Amino acid sequence: MPQAIGAAISLLVGPFGLGGGALLNAIGIPVSTGIIGNLLGIGPKGPRPSDGQQNVNEAIGSRWRRYGIVHSGGQRTFLESSNGRLGIVVTLGTGEDSEILEHRINNKTVSLSGNGTVQGSSYHGAIHVYTRNGAADQSAIGQITARFPQWTSAHRQRGCAHAGIICDPVKAEHFTEAFNGQMPVYSQVRKAAKLYDPRRDSTAVIFDDGAGFTVNGTGPHRLSNPATWEWSDSAPLVIADYFAHPDGYGRGYGSVNWTNIAQEAAHAAETVLTYSGETIARWRLWASYSLVSTERKTVLTDMLKACDGFCWQDAKGLFNLMVGRFEEPTVVLTDDHILSLTATLGPEAQQRLNAMKVLYTEPALGYREQESATISDPNSPVDPNADPDALEAFYAPHHNQAVRLGKLSFARMGDRWHITVLTNLYGLNMIGERFCRLVSAQLGVTGYFMVGGLRINFADMTVEATLNEVKPEDWEFDAATDEGVPPTAPGDSPPPPPLAAPTGLSLSAVQIALGGASGVAIAASWDDPDRPDFSWEASYRPSAGGDWVPMLVDNDSRTARSGPVDSGTLFTVRVRALTITGRAGAYATNTITPTANAATLGAPSLLSATGGVGKADVSFRMPTSPQLAYARLYHSSTNVFGTATQLGGNIVGGLGQLMPVTDTGLSSGAQYYWARAFDGSGGQSALTGPVMATIS
Repeated sequence: MPQAIGAAISLLVGPFGLGGGALLNAIGIPVSTGIIGNLLGIGPKGPRPSDGQQNVNEAIGSRWRRYGIVHSGGQRTFLESSNGRLGIVVTLGTGEDSEILEHRINNKTVSLSGNGTVQGSSYHGAIHVYTRNGAADQSAIGQITARFPQWTSAHRQRGCAHAGIICDPVKAEHFTEAFNGQMPVYSQVRKAAKLYDPRRDSTAVIFDDGAGFTVNGTGPHRLSNPATWEWSDSAPLVIADYFAHPDGYGRGYGSVNWTNIAQEAAHAAETVLTYSGETIARWRLWASYSLVSTERKTVLTDMLKACDGFCWQDAKGLFNLMVGRFEEPTVVLTDDHILSLTATLGPEAQQRLNAMKVLYTEPALGYREQESATISDPNSPVDPNADPDALEAFYAPHHNQAVRLGKLSFARMGDRWHITVLTNLYGLNMIGERFCRLVSAQLGVTGYFMVGGLRINFADMTVEATLNEVKPEDWEFDAATDEGVPPTAPGDSPPPPPLAAPTGLSLSAVQIALGGASGVAIAASWDDPDRPDFSWEASYRPSAGGDWVPMLVDNDSRTARSGPVDSGTLFTVRVRALTITGRAGAYATNTITPTANAATLGAPSLLSATGGVGKADVSFRMPTSPQLAYARLYHSSTNVFGTATQLGGNIVGGLGQLMPVTDTGLSSGAQYYWARAFDGSGGQSALTGPVMATIS
């Protein structure tokens, strides 16, 4: 219990600054108690996806930062004309080092030639676009500085993604066609901020079983070197980066439990099948926010809302996160722990819902906000289309994810118990827990509850908590019956042909060390299809059957790596391509039976000998290799092992145990000793020694 009290105090007054405890309590359950405020339009609103797609003129504009895939315009930081040419610089975002996917002029996708000229006969070669992706060492756009002396080489905008647009003069009869009667509005679809992923860091712990067994990541990512990071829209990675980044919540990368984030990223990467047959990662985030006008708490709340997330601060003061799923709780509240409670069944009348639609970001409609299919109770007599309420989840980038969020929120606003409970100090066990189980004979309630805000009353040593009833089946989702029909873009063309399976899939066994034992993993590689826009999905399972397990994929090198697998078991590996929008290709499959090499038997260590009168005190430490059976000690009056004989019988001891031996009846002078370990089959280790003892 003292540890729990310490954690509670840390939660309330810890390193998150003023109001830190209130912050985590408020944002820990954004789609349960927070849903009421969102539905009723209460509280601050974050920007809509379309809000950032225009170009604005501001003397001093706010910087914007973005995650995932975004379509954005920006602030015109330069606008001048010279000799009939117009020069424009649009600052798009900060801290992104982005990869451009599409250039758009007046919201129409265009392609650029090698020298930046917009292609298409209607443009008459008059519009040119030059970009910087926001690198820390980028230079000013030379084409702008060469034409417009007001924009100098000092205008580098380092760390800010931006574009320079030059509009050349054209003949009068071509002006309307080339410029559509207006100054060109440039916008861009791009992959935004790069993120640290501990699963791709070979020095980072991504799994710790609490008993001394750890697994590190695999790859070049280093927390201290952002140049090694890669783009990702994984919800846990986005939220952790926002919490740590100086342009986000600003708490520092050392304030995050990266082992927890790695484990949650694995959950977020689990695939789900959509209504349209796509396979997408379970929880992703595409987010944009203003560094000036958007409250930090609002951004973090909206991020958590879009992945049904929950966060808390542990006893070490580190930020932890859990993305949407149900886990069997470890805390059970009974009448023995409850001092008092108030309970209501269902929401108040003004908060009841007949139906709901979720507002999310839809790539097919220009990366703008879009309503989801209607979510309703099929048993309700009320027409669900009459007046559905809206839930804003703009950071959700797919219809399937939006409807899953809506289904969860709709269930929590139904006929569920909402309880405020006062407990004894047992309630401290709910700190850092998303769920608990309540068993109350007095109330007649037994069920699962989501833990809301916690308040510790130090005066009388009690804990107050809000509990909202949930059911494990709330997280079950069948796209065919639950998702509904997603929106389509006007004039949608027929679906594109299916993506072919990758070719050249080859597998190999990779030897790994697991403590003192040997282990094996599976490595996969496949051919380059010459499609740099592809990402890849790889998984494996025993060929005899079982669940598919995701592999860690390096998209650039087209390789994948599993975790430790059972030696001598036949496994099937499958790999397929994914487009930027999540459309999946056919699988390529292959099989392998990886076998771990026999572990090497370690040699004894710390061999020492001390001479005395007619005797020598000899000791050595047993190796820690699991196959150790016994060791032998050898003695000779010369330092040549070929003259040595075994001293005593086989020496049996525990792994790493220090073994003392006394050799008596020795003649004066130098005496020499060696040690060697043996396994159960008589296999022997390397020889340790000699060491010398001088006998008096």
